[in-house]
Amino acid sequence: MELIWSVGRRAQENATKAFKWVFDSEPKVLHCVDETFTHQNFPAASEQTLQLRRQTWASLLYRFQKYGHFSTGNRVQALEGGDACFKEMLEVISLSQTRVWCESYIFDNSRVAEIFFMALREAATRGLDVVLLVDYIGAFALRQDWVQELRRAGAEVVFFNPVLPASLCVGPISFRDHRKIMICDDVGFCGGMNIQEEVGEETFGTSRFYDVHAKLEGPCVADLAEVFRDSLKEAGGHVHRNPIQVPELLEPGVYVQILQSNVRQRRRTLQKVMQKSIDAASESVLLTTAYFFPPTFLKAALLRVPTRGAHLSLLLSGSSDFFPLPGDLLAQSHFLRSFLRDTPEDKVSVHLYEQRHMHAKHMCVDGVFSTIGSFNFDLYSARRNLEVGVAVFDRSFALRMQELHLKRLKESRRTLYSDWIYHQPLVRAACAVAFGLVRLSGRNVFDGLDCFQRKWLLRKATLTFLLEEQSAQFIATSMMWGLE
Repeated sequence: MELIWSVGRRAQENATKAFKWVFDSEPKVLHCVDETFTHQNFPAASEQTLQLRRQTWASLLYRFQKYGHFSTGNRVQALEGGDACFKEMLEVISLSQTRVWCESYIFDNSRVAEIFFMALREAATRGLDVVLLVDYIGAFALRQDWVQELRRAGAEVVFFNPVLPASLCVGPISFRDHRKIMICDDVGFCGGMNIQEEVGEETFGTSRFYDVHAKLEGPCVADLAEVFRDSLKEAGGHVHRNPIQVPELLEPGVYVQILQSNVRQRRRTLQKVMQKSIDAASESVLLTTAYFFPPTFLKAALLRVPTRGAHLSLLLSGSSDFFPLPGDLLAQSHFLRSFLRDTPEDKVSVHLYEQRHMHAKHMCVDGVFSTIGSFNFDLYSARRNLEVGVAVFDRSFALRMQELHLKRLKESRRTLYSDWIYHQPLVRAACAVAFGLVRLSGRNVFDGLDCFQRKWLLRKATLTFLLEEQSAQFIATSMMWGLE
């Protein structure tokens, strides 16, 4: 009992120290925290509870600062659906005067892709700095005549990690650029949307996917541009750009941190912030994601949510984008069987959105902290792909993300452990095989990207010792042949 009291007191002291640090060095961050935890936003909470939550989140934001660039004075807008997002992006491209940097995992040959191609070409002919960075596998359908026209207009077109020629290959074939970023002067876009017709709706596509994107304005756009520059560097460095000038502060503005995942550079800031923010939840975690078979550390964080008395709501895809077999849904069902078995029904709810393929990727914690980006809760995003995410600490934006989550939740079907799919032997066997294949394909043996595990570090330490110590000893002894 005394040990528990001691640990709790030490945690409170650490939170108080972090709160004091924020107060002394980052008054704008503290102002964001104070503006969030008010009786107007939380009328049922006591002043003591509000003060405790202020200290908790000030401490968290302080610890998060080492994971990526952060800023205040930003404006963030959630864009629901491809039609709303594409319309906004095309309008911003047409008004840009300096640059248009576009990064997308998929850039197909559809009508909406042609519209973006023409917008980028027109921007290049106006003399703007246009860079199109696409993944070689994801954008395999991109028409070569479009690429040639863009280059003739003065734009740079970069394919990330092509299979051929070998001289342009920057890693194993499984190393992909999954980021979705657009920088247009002082405006940025980031989220889960690719440039493809499945995302568009009545105006721009086929409405097969449901997705959400974010429009960013303010200093955070410069931080997002740094992630784009990182992608160019990872693509081989043949095309590079200088940092952009930091946009002016916007008032009233919100706190934004740009996060990324780059396994080759040992940067997993996105995963760490997600895990720690989930572990900090005291009321609720609302997670919307496309594919749900998370790695162990994220699964453990989600399982800890109901143990603290908080509510966990998962909104997953109930419609597959795999053809002809729904391998993603089968693997997801295998994972959900054990997940639902180990969690209480009154604290954890899992809903499947079956009207369209759920491709959105966003999370809201305690109604104050939100993330949106390209990161899926699967092995490929966690330890393989280049990913990007936007973390926003703001009550209004969090309520907007909650609204989007709950809106689609009402159109979804709740799945329980008692459902037949989790107990029918043949279905269970098919799901287990699919999940096994997913796990196997995500193992290190297939790509060698995750070279920072303990065994590798041990081999590195041994090799370093041999090179630095034993080599010098060998040279010294081998030169003693002339001594008597």
